[in-house]
Amino acid sequence: MTQNLNWTPFIGFVGKFIETVDLNAEENDYKKELAAKLSAVRTELLAGDPEWHPHFIRALRTTNLVNYRTIGAMDKLDDASSQSLQTFLTRFWSGAPDTGKLNALVAGLKELNSRELSEGIATGVGSLLLMAVDPTEFPPYRPEAVRLFWNIIGFDYKDAVRTPQGRYDAFLDVLDQFRSELALAGLGNFDRLEAQGIMWTVMNADPTDEWASQDVVNFRKWRGDKAAAAVVDLSTPAATIAPQLEAAGRLILESGFRSAPCAIDGATPTWTVENARELARRSELAVGAGTFMAKFERQLQGASRGVVLLAAELAFLQVLPLSNVGAQTKIARIEKILSWIEHDDVPLPPALQEGLAAEGAFHGGVGFNIQVAEHMKWLSRLVEHVSTQPMSLIEAALTDPWAFRDITQSVPDDRPMIRYSVDYIAWPEYLPPVVKRDHRTEIWHAFAGVIGGATGPNDSDEAAIAKDLHAIRLVQQGSSNEFVEWYSEPYLSQWRAGAEDSGQRAWLVRQSQAGTTMLHPWLEDGFVSTPAQHLGSPTPGSNLSQIQAAVNKGYQHIEYSERKLRAMEYHRFLSIMKVDDFVLTAFEDGLFIGVVTGEAHYVEDATSRLRRAVAWQKTPISNEDMPAPLPRLLAEQGSVVDLTEALSIITAWFGVEADPDNETEIVAPLPQIAVVPHLKKATPELARKLHVDQQHLQEVIRLLQTRQQIVFYGPPGTGKTFLGTAIAKFLAGEEHSDHVKTVQFHPSYAYEDFFEGYRPAKSQDGNVAFSLEAGPLRRIADEAASEGNRDKPYFLIIDEMNRGNLAKIFGELYYLLEYRNEGINLQYNPDKVFALPPNLFIIGTMNTSDRSIAMVDAAIRRRFAFVELHPQDGMISGLLERFLKANGKPPLRAELLNALNSEIEETNRDLMIGPSYFMKPHAETDEGLEEIWKYELLPLLEEQYFGRLKRDQVREKFGLTAMRRKAGAEVGPVDLSLVSIEQVLDGEGAEELEQLLTDSEDTSS
Repeated sequence: MTQNLNWTPFIGFVGKFIETVDLNAEENDYKKELAAKLSAVRTELLAGDPEWHPHFIRALRTTNLVNYRTIGAMDKLDDASSQSLQTFLTRFWSGAPDTGKLNALVAGLKELNSRELSEGIATGVGSLLLMAVDPTEFPPYRPEAVRLFWNIIGFDYKDAVRTPQGRYDAFLDVLDQFRSELALAGLGNFDRLEAQGIMWTVMNADPTDEWASQDVVNFRKWRGDKAAAAVVDLSTPAATIAPQLEAAGRLILESGFRSAPCAIDGATPTWTVENARELARRSELAVGAGTFMAKFERQLQGASRGVVLLAAELAFLQVLPLSNVGAQTKIARIEKILSWIEHDDVPLPPALQEGLAAEGAFHGGVGFNIQVAEHMKWLSRLVEHVSTQPMSLIEAALTDPWAFRDITQSVPDDRPMIRYSVDYIAWPEYLPPVVKRDHRTEIWHAFAGVIGGATGPNDSDEAAIAKDLHAIRLVQQGSSNEFVEWYSEPYLSQWRAGAEDSGQRAWLVRQSQAGTTMLHPWLEDGFVSTPAQHLGSPTPGSNLSQIQAAVNKGYQHIEYSERKLRAMEYHRFLSIMKVDDFVLTAFEDGLFIGVVTGEAHYVEDATSRLRRAVAWQKTPISNEDMPAPLPRLLAEQGSVVDLTEALSIITAWFGVEADPDNETEIVAPLPQIAVVPHLKKATPELARKLHVDQQHLQEVIRLLQTRQQIVFYGPPGTGKTFLGTAIAKFLAGEEHSDHVKTVQFHPSYAYEDFFEGYRPAKSQDGNVAFSLEAGPLRRIADEAASEGNRDKPYFLIIDEMNRGNLAKIFGELYYLLEYRNEGINLQYNPDKVFALPPNLFIIGTMNTSDRSIAMVDAAIRRRFAFVELHPQDGMISGLLERFLKANGKPPLRAELLNALNSEIEETNRDLMIGPSYFMKPHAETDEGLEEIWKYELLPLLEEQYFGRLKRDQVREKFGLTAMRRKAGAEVGPVDLSLVSIEQVLDGEGAEELEQLLTDSEDTSS
């Protein structure tokens, strides 16, 4: 394709970059290294080695040539999609390299994830696959940079970019023209990879200091840099978050770095090699058990003034920027250390006090608190390291943030969190208050686009990341001069994708592994581990499918069920467990608690190959009388068990010793928490509202408190459901009415409806598939067990409980109804252990006329307390009379009900009628009474007396007229309201009219 391209200015600026940039170091070397890694992956893939996929992802993560979201999309594929990716790559990599295969590859990649893989990005991935075969002939393709390149030289690419192959072939053709122009200009002979590196440099790099200022202006204008983000001057300061504390910290650091007198007393030199080594030596002294501050005081006993002052300065730096430690606590901590200076009272200067009293800059989390001792040791090493540096480097560090960062990064035995904190304190305008390495990397990946892309080749280049983060802050800050807080919106959701941050969790890792006791190495060396001898090396963050594949390959000698369990445990350890999570392990009669402080990594050790750094508490917690649900969780099978359900208990235990200022040693568990919420007592208002005696209501509440599961049973109309719901809503409270749920059993109801089961659901592609869906019990149990709800009562009302097949509906949950502190593996989710939360109460209702209560099996009887609601006994006896009296109504309805129930034989006790039939508004009229009798009561009694009494006999024995007569009710001369005018006019109702007249005569006489 021949076009007249404008090469002259481009070639001119290339000459300036070639003079000032080492293109091999900046561009070509790391691309060739990537090509070698991908070539090895190609060999593995074509040989059928299943390790190709993790090695492929790992290779891509070492470069900035592929967007990290794209890499994540290819990493987190399910089994079917992973197999598809393997098929696409096998076809593409088989045989000689050929750009003609790009169209099919790109189409296949887009099928896997069209959201993360646009056609241009997918073409770029294809170019890397070609580069793996021959990097000098097939350089990497980056859509945005290439399009900008084409625009600047005037290349009309519209026809060329219709297909991935056309796009890449056009790129190669233009590169070849570029190579010719470079040779003609006398700049050298370059292959395609070198030409691509030059092109990328011109389109993305900034001019160096060697450029004349006018040349810089001309270049940026030619390239079309946007004014807002075009020139990111790394010597420009950004806004800061906490000027007072930053100024106080800078006082300590400046005096220390320059070996000036201590910033606290203004007289004593403290930052010396001798003081640093003495403080480090004392911090290793074994002085018995206790909290950090208690042990630190014993370690510093008899220390010189300089050592104690240095300890106070370093403790000041460690606690100064924390927002999760109160101002008074910070000040008290430093003053306490100063009080250990013998024979002198050293006050804390006002400027330093103001710094400690200011609002903190970042939340250090539990990990920052528990690592106080390790942080102090690192700070001691910093002092020793600074004291041995030439003054020229010290002055450079105090005038240049990047020189300061170079010094702190070179301190032996790195502790990144405290290092990042000190960097921030020293240079808050340049180095951000972000102390978690993974957070820094995620922010960098998410926002690098605003500065034209990341400058560092990979995630391990901390210097490049630090500079990029500063440049990003400057661009995002703009002209506002306001601090850019990445932990707040609108930034937070852009870099911390929802599911990635699931909050703090807790884990049990069993210390007895493969016959080896690991507790002592864990405590001494500060880590937790799992053997993983045959796992291979799936990367941290791998999904369950990838880890399962690695387990299947390495653990073929064990059964498939055990392999499935291993995969789940390794997935938890590698990918779900995070920094700042709690980790527990049991030994003899104690529990040891720690906090995860590092990412998962592999070491050459057969007994503990897969590890995470952990800061352990050295004092165990007694495992006697553990509060629920810990006994159940600790009894679960597996080497890595999720204890997050007990997070609040573990946090309370850990918090006491994790606080360096707390003098109380933990030698026993904290007082056992109430696992069943305390239910409030029945009130006179509730009794009046329900027309039930207050003592009876309180008895029901006591049963719920002690048994948690009750059943109201009795004849129809006794208000079982109404009473159960009313009591539940009263106990839940008006503000928590949504904590009461109702479900009704029926003959076709099953476990899948009640708890969980597979149901058909329409997938995104329009096909119908089955998904595991939660039923009402699972939903309310999960809600009750969630954080923030565990101290609040929840109620599940099961109406018509005996109409369902209870054994079929409850399944394995029968066990949990009796053993609330235990868990059980689920029918449809055997990898999960489920327990009924202690704050969930169940109230069932059973209608004894529908099915005899005697037929309910003993298993249910044993698990529920049964409360009878009978019209003539117990809590609802006389309820109708109380209802009528309270509402100022005549007692006729109560007299009719009593007459009716006395007519039903004692042998038919379960058939008696409850008061609710007569509490309806339309029961107040004679017409309403007639309808209740005719359409509700008589049909019910006919059914119950079927085979014993004929229909006419039932009506004669239990009819309203008979009950009126039995109740001695006054009817008046003739109560024509019980016979309709239509019946009389139609010649019907003669018998009823005659009976009424007779009754009238009888009563009047």
